[in-house]
Amino acid sequence: MIGNFITVDKRKAGCLHLIYLRTRLAALLRAHRPGGPETPYEIKQLVLKMKNENVCWGNGKIQGELEKLGIKLDKRTIARIIEDFRRKGKVKKGLTWSKFIQSHLSSLYGMDFFTLDTILGKRFYIFFIIHLQTRQIVRYAVTTKPTRQLVRQQLIEFTWDFNGEQIYLIHDGSGEFCNINYDDFDIEEIKISANAPNMNSFAERFIGSVRREAFDWFILFNETQIRNILVEYIGYYNEKRPHQGIAQKVPKGYTPQKQGNIITYPILSGLHHHYERLSA
Repeated sequence: MIGNFITVDKRKAGCLHLIYLRTRLAALLRAHRPGGPETPYEIKQLVLKMKNENVCWGNGKIQGELEKLGIKLDKRTIARIIEDFRRKGKVKKGLTWSKFIQSHLSSLYGMDFFTLDTILGKRFYIFFIIHLQTRQIVRYAVTTKPTRQLVRQQLIEFTWDFNGEQIYLIHDGSGEFCNINYDDFDIEEIKISANAPNMNSFAERFIGSVRREAFDWFILFNETQIRNILVEYIGYYNEKRPHQGIAQKVPKGYTPQKQGNIITYPILSGLHHHYERLSA
């Protein structure tokens, strides 16, 4: 009987020791889990406040601001805190691209190139800058060699008429637009994401219009012909053509005429026509 009692005690002792080891291991894992101890409630609320007051800030920016206040927090911990608040619907939605466009429309411009090939196989590049609010083409050029130097010269001439006004210029990642110090021209550049032409949709729309309404109707032979078509079309586009995207207004504006005989002016050899009243 004594031997039996001793055997039972050893078994119990073994089980208790195993339970102790498991408990101790769990405590160690909790103490050393990623992110360390639980973040205090006040700091979590401060992270939420920073995120909601600065919707464009990332985790690294918030981390830096916290360090200025003597609070050290890992970026992964900040990400988890923000994600937890986001699931609870407490994080404000960021400024969408469309909202950004609408809030800065008067000072936003788009810049791009498009190509034209002649019947002889020679390629020309058309550079342009469009004002998003009015749809006016404010700069354009024709070249066989799109270079940064050409873009810089166009930017110099583009900014001549601005007196300290804030200008935002949207462009893609083409080499001709990169490695230019836009600060030299007092321009805030906005480089769109790769494979996202919709972020420069106003420029893309103009390219579609000038092709469908002008160049697609001609067999192109040389640079002189291309320039003549472009000059005449942009004159029509800026000064006479109503735009559905701006409630049938004309980029440079016009005053409706209510009296006088109606006369017609052909555009691009009759491809389009402009109508106006002739005052008596």
